[in-house]
Amino acid sequence: MSVEAQSVMVRRLWWLMAGAVGAVLALFAAMPDRFRALGVNHLGPWFLDLYAILASNDALARGLDPYAHNPLDVFGRPHVYSHWWLSLGSVGLTRDDILWLGAALGTAFVGAALAWLRPRRLGEVVGALAVLLSPPVLLALDRANNDLVIFVLLAPVVPCLLAECAWVRLLAVPPIIVAVLLKVYPAVALLVLLGLRDPRELRRVVWVGALALAVVLPDVVRDLARYGRIVPEMEGLTTFGARHLIVGLELPSAWARPLGVVCGAGVWAAWWWRNPLAGWTPTDRRAWLAFILGASLLSGCFFAGVSFAYRWIFALWLVPLLGRLPRDEAAPRAVRRWAGMTAVLLLWALWADAAASSAISQLATGASPERVMQLADRFSYAEQPLLWAFFICLLAFLTHFARDAWRVWRTPAG
Repeated sequence: MSVEAQSVMVRRLWWLMAGAVGAVLALFAAMPDRFRALGVNHLGPWFLDLYAILASNDALARGLDPYAHNPLDVFGRPHVYSHWWLSLGSVGLTRDDILWLGAALGTAFVGAALAWLRPRRLGEVVGALAVLLSPPVLLALDRANNDLVIFVLLAPVVPCLLAECAWVRLLAVPPIIVAVLLKVYPAVALLVLLGLRDPRELRRVVWVGALALAVVLPDVVRDLARYGRIVPEMEGLTTFGARHLIVGLELPSAWARPLGVVCGAGVWAAWWWRNPLAGWTPTDRRAWLAFILGASLLSGCFFAGVSFAYRWIFALWLVPLLGRLPRDEAAPRAVRRWAGMTAVLLLWALWADAAASSAISQLATGASPERVMQLADRFSYAEQPLLWAFFICLLAFLTHFARDAWRVWRTPAG
């Protein structure tokens, strides 16, 4: 196939993907209750998570404590994020702006995702749609969850790292630091900076990122001290985290976070020693760096605690690599199989909770709420080995990336 014919095919596939996304989202906007069978529980009002943030700003404007019970929010939720979110009121945004602001945020997210995804085969279109239209992503759009803001903020990071100009590559740092000020977990995204290939530039950018993080860290710690104690406990379906298995084994809940981190570090050390992806050199740097960005965010959140399903939106950055690597004849067979297994586990992670939720609601018709919750908890515990398997696979890729970065770091500057 000629280059021109291939370019035409890629454009057609992209428009096919974009059209399918637009059609499903239009149907979702018109009839959100029809998606309940997929586990997307529309609670009535649109953009409830963004509404909570705007309500916190309105409470502050009225002299109320936004970190306490908020009578202006639909569910009375207190503000459980950094104080930077409370700056929205200073630019005139209130709860009256919820519809256009939520729609704009959703449009920015979908636009950033579509701009990034460039399928080359029909199978890649199907894979991209399976992620982009998965229940966690639809839930994030339904609630206008602030993880969408983090996704949009981090979207320029990889394009900056791939730029020809050194100063543009340095601009990969600010979006990560701004995201850290809004929510702590994007700090792990600094790992992707290790993807630079020039030793001198790698050291410079890493030191700039470390210095910037050190500057904002006191502000982040102060915020955590204020809202950390009121963050709601997350458990059951539509959440994920190493904590679930640890608590399910009847270990003390206070041990969950440190044990999760220790387990993650242990898997990292094991893969560093064994290096199951040895002999493979990624050829598509765009897909590889995006994969590392998404994998670092998801893995950091998994091993450090529990997250709501919205955070699966970062799986979109895994799609190009996982869609192509299993068919890449230049890669070792073991690496292709590893990528295929990771892709299957990702689809399970994105769709299993929704399928279970739908099945439980059908099978437990007329059952007490306690019985329904019991069934949901049992499924949540039963699926933990597969979720752990997925993140163990991700850590194999991350350690392979870190090994290569370590070689570059140790190379004398020319």
